[in-house]
Amino acid sequence: MPSLSAAQAQIQQLGRDTYQERQSEHGVQHTQADVEDDQNTSAEGRRLPAASLIKQIDPVIEISSTSSAAGKSHLLYYLTAIAVLPSTINGIRVDGRAAAVVFIDADGRFDAERLRTVACGLIDRKLKAHSGTVSRETPEGQIHPPNLTAEELQSIIVTSLQHVHVFRPQSSASLLATLKSLQEYLLDISRHYSSHRQLHAIFIDSATAFFWQDKLHDDVARTENIGRPVAEIELERNQKRIFFLSDIYADLVQNLKNLQRHFGCIVAYTCNTFNSRSVTGYQGHSQSTHQPSGPFDLYNPSNVTAARSMPSFRCPLPAPWGTFATLRLVVRRDAVRPFPPMMTARDAQRDAIMRQNVVLEGRFLGWVNEWERGEWPRRFVDGLKERNGGVFSFHVGRGGVEFA
Repeated sequence: MPSLSAAQAQIQQLGRDTYQERQSEHGVQHTQADVEDDQNTSAEGRRLPAASLIKQIDPVIEISSTSSAAGKSHLLYYLTAIAVLPSTINGIRVDGRAAAVVFIDADGRFDAERLRTVACGLIDRKLKAHSGTVSRETPEGQIHPPNLTAEELQSIIVTSLQHVHVFRPQSSASLLATLKSLQEYLLDISRHYSSHRQLHAIFIDSATAFFWQDKLHDDVARTENIGRPVAEIELERNQKRIFFLSDIYADLVQNLKNLQRHFGCIVAYTCNTFNSRSVTGYQGHSQSTHQPSGPFDLYNPSNVTAARSMPSFRCPLPAPWGTFATLRLVVRRDAVRPFPPMMTARDAQRDAIMRQNVVLEGRFLGWVNEWERGEWPRRFVDGLKERNGGVFSFHVGRGGVEFA
């Protein structure tokens, strides 16, 4: 696995550690059907999926927030850029995966231009970092790798983005149909350019996009079923002739698991937390104990109190989504401290420009969701402490996404 930025590597390692703990506790069982499915995979299709008789450790990452504009989609753009970009450019490592990605835009807000900017910024930072290293370590007079022209850079990015397959379902039923047809689509080499690439990830933005319309549909269906015989309702339910909220969300998870089993890919999805119930981090520190030291609530890796005060939330989606993710993250925009109650209008006006500049800096904070932490294996809890408590920060600006 190519070495990514420290924060990105931390996210993936945390997910893999959790997955390994679950497998060591419950055991990995391979059914005869799994073996037969792998053996029956066509020679044509084997080029894209990474199917294997050995169980793959494929993380499922949940990225949640309590509000919009918290940086969730930009994290997916960042992961997408890493997945599709090449590993090297002109001999310079950019740590891409040269793979394919399925991006399910359930919110209908996918921004291809923004994804291009994120990919361009990622390459630019890698090339600048290499240039700085070469200038310090290379003997004077030695020829350095040539820099890319703007046209060459755009050509690389456009070629890479051809391997991002975007789908826009309009309902949960449409999303389920999309997942069911993905395997056939990906193995049909006449429909896309990614037949020579592995499927790196399936991204869903967001998994809660259709929740409220599904909730309404479920309430209407339950009202219509009042007074009907239970046996008749169960028969129609088994035949998928009536709508049940829990059934369709369970089917979504099952189809995602099937795709992971066939392609050996990561699944990452965003979601919005609907309720305000939360628990604080370890050792019971309340969120109110962490106060910003200035007008901007800066992220400080050494500030353990800040890490402990990060709230955690129950998964907002119906079962089995709560146990589907191997790593659950919470993100938010770093907050600007509110004006003091006694501040005068003149002082507030003087500070307004500074506060606006802080907002435009686009700083975000993320941490591991510690809901039901008491049930975690001890080894994972200790590992989380060694990784800065699972806290990371990133910056979203005109140049893309950059981890601190």
